[in-house]
Amino acid sequence: VDLGVSLVEIDLPPGEDGYKTAVGLVDKLRSSCGSVASITGIEWAFPEGGNKLDTLAVLSFQREILASLPVRQIWWVPSSATERFILGVPDLDSWFSLRLHLTEVPPPPAEAVQEIERTDRKVVSVAEARSIARRFWERLEAARAQNVPEERIWAELAQPAVDALRSAGLELEAETILARVSGAREQLERRIEQLRATRGPDDPEVLSLSERLARLLMDQGDFAGARRFEERVLEARMRALGEEHPATLTSMNNLASTLWAQGDFAGARRLQKRVLETREQELGEEHPDTLTTMNNLASTLSAQGNLGGARRLQERVLEARTRVLGQEHPDTLTAAGNLAGTLGAQGDFAGARRLQERVLEMMGRVVGEEHPETLTAMNNLAGTLRDQGDFVEARRLEDRVLEVTARVLGEEHPATLRAMNNLGATLAAQGDHAAARRLEERVLQVKMRVLGEEHPDTLTTMNNLAETLRDQGDFAGARRLQERVLEARIRVLGEEHPDTLTTMNNLAGTLGDQGDHAGARRLQERVLEARSRVLGAEHPDTLRAMNNLAATLSDQGDFAGARRLQERVLEARARLMGEEHPDTLKSMGMLALVLSQTGDREGALRLLRRCLAGLRKVLGEDHPDTVAAAEYLRNLEEQQ
Repeated sequence: VDLGVSLVEIDLPPGEDGYKTAVGLVDKLRSSCGSVASITGIEWAFPEGGNKLDTLAVLSFQREILASLPVRQIWWVPSSATERFILGVPDLDSWFSLRLHLTEVPPPPAEAVQEIERTDRKVVSVAEARSIARRFWERLEAARAQNVPEERIWAELAQPAVDALRSAGLELEAETILARVSGAREQLERRIEQLRATRGPDDPEVLSLSERLARLLMDQGDFAGARRFEERVLEARMRALGEEHPATLTSMNNLASTLWAQGDFAGARRLQKRVLETREQELGEEHPDTLTTMNNLASTLSAQGNLGGARRLQERVLEARTRVLGQEHPDTLTAAGNLAGTLGAQGDFAGARRLQERVLEMMGRVVGEEHPETLTAMNNLAGTLRDQGDFVEARRLEDRVLEVTARVLGEEHPATLRAMNNLGATLAAQGDHAAARRLEERVLQVKMRVLGEEHPDTLTTMNNLAETLRDQGDFAGARRLQERVLEARIRVLGEEHPDTLTTMNNLAGTLGDQGDHAGARRLQERVLEARSRVLGAEHPDTLRAMNNLAATLSDQGDFAGARRLQERVLEARARLMGEEHPDTLKSMGMLALVLSQTGDREGALRLLRRCLAGLRKVLGEDHPDTVAAAEYLRNLEEQQ
């Protein structure tokens, strides 16, 4: 019987931009009024490894249009993807009725591989994130009552919620969910070992579960455990698929992220360069995956101290994203923010400020003035203003960030605590150490209670408070905190992790303040040796360690030794960063001090005048560093 109703088959394109997918679907449905539409391809349009929150969120924003169209729609969703599809889009399932379960899942088309890069995670709003998390809490007990395995609860309920919460800055709420799925790790490990024993290490399910477990371990902070499983997956994929297969590249990139988290920047760089070379060759220079890899490699180069290389890559990413996506696309704004950070690290505070002001203005317009990304942009700009010595404007912005985060997220939310900590840094720079101390003590108290004494964020706050105590002259109190931080970081991260070495360096400074120059020197020599070996002799952190050791040698009266180190630091900084970089100018001032101590007054005056001219040009007359250099020069000239 012909009822006069036509069937329209719509196959969603694989791996396409989410906005194009959703808009294209609406257009096709509008042209099919009165028909029945059969919609397939959902599993490839929103693939297992793809940025589901990005694509599905766009589809969710179109849901009222989809529901209002006079077209009866049948969406074909494989059972394996149903839960992820529903969890990925808050309230989208309220527009659908699940009618039928099919068990057969077709093989993916060869061109449909899409990846999520962990270092370029999509940010969603607080409301979206909490809506996704709400589904976890609503379905958790029912899933356990039905004896759903913990590893499935992690993959299908918890992981999307944790991703969304963290992307919105809701770290404590993500930690709460992680605590409720603590059994997932043990179940995943048992299941992986069972399958390895029966099917072999290269079995696809073994690899898929190993990736899930590695991701869980990363979220729990067990980087060494995550690395073991990621190395297994990469080796298996290279054997089975070859080095240039998209799945192999995904594994390579994930392992690089874990190495980065461990502080193994050289290892991360090697992997990221291989991924980038392959993607440029296979996908082209402007493919989103290529640009994401380029951005990740730039971050690694920056961590290694290669700021020039990082800047060149970031400029390429920004130019391509601006041309392809437009100036106001979130990925373009992220690229602009990354480049601004590198400009600031190079001492180009004016250039960084211009970019950050653009990012802040566009973020406020695109996602709203109180969105976490807008507040992050505001905080970054405040940091640059602080570097420029504009403490009043920096404090105004940080007060605004703190007010909004406390009101929207609560006083104990991680974003609020970060805002409090940043404001404390500006207060300390203004000389209000008592107010800075009060803020840092509040932050530390909350983090110790919520996260525990050895959580990385807690240790960072403890370290910041110790520096404020030093500024106040409470060297004993500072030393006690720094010794606790150092002991915990050595035990958890190892002696040569960058954070451990930073703590060791800070403790050395406090020992010097207490007059224990011999103890300070021993620690600084350990830091310098480790940084030279791990990072290279000319890495910014190595040069900083050399500079600190030189100051201690000077305090011990070893002016010749101090001068040799300071000259090495100045030569390297001038060559690598330029004569007008703030760090280079700081080295000039330090060397001038040593020259005056060794009786080379004329040499000290010449260097100080160059230093002061550079500071006036780069930082301005009123910057604290400029004022201090001018006063020192004046005192030295008066000694004639």
